[in-house]
Amino acid sequence: MKFKFPNLRHVYGVLAKGWFMLEMAGLFIIMGIVVGLVAGLNLTEICEGFNDGFREVLVGAMIVGVARAVAVVMEDGQVMDTIVHSLGNLVGDFPAVFSALGMFIVQILCSLLIPSGSGQALVTMPIMAPLADIIGVTRQTAVLAFQLADGIGNILYPTSGYFMATLALAGVAWQKWVRFYMPLFFIWFLLSGAFLVIAQIIHWNG
Repeated sequence: MKFKFPNLRHVYGVLAKGWFMLEMAGLFIIMGIVVGLVAGLNLTEICEGFNDGFREVLVGAMIVGVARAVAVVMEDGQVMDTIVHSLGNLVGDFPAVFSALGMFIVQILCSLLIPSGSGQALVTMPIMAPLADIIGVTRQTAVLAFQLADGIGNILYPTSGYFMATLALAGVAWQKWVRFYMPLFFIWFLLSGAFLVIAQIIHWNG
């Protein structure tokens, strides 16, 4: 039972002890050593197993680093705020129904620059929320536009580190994934747009 639900330890550590990446990584290493010993491996075999695992995820780790570097350059260069502010002003020139769709498209574009959902909310929502009040879009609809865009955009753009790392671990080229995903992306795009139009028409404000 101890090893059947190892992620419960991470959940407890994050929620109760305030753990983050370093603490969770340390626990993963300890878990690997303990499981190796329980499996009857000696220390040399455990180390060799770690090396083999590191080799498999090295490409993914490099991709994560490059993706994060793009985000850092955009943030520290104060480029993202300028882009988001300009796009927000553009959205405000449309009628309310089309403004909701415009917010959705803007959020999809922002997912390319800001792959983190929480980071994207931090940058875009302080602009989109008051803009929604001005142009007659309910704030709940503006939030829905962000949520829908963040959901379908994070598994498309190569700037999303965890997504690219997952593709690297699975041995799937990004171009191959895009060819597979684009039909589904457009279906979700159209459905999301329809839901946003309905939300604006009924003045959804949960």
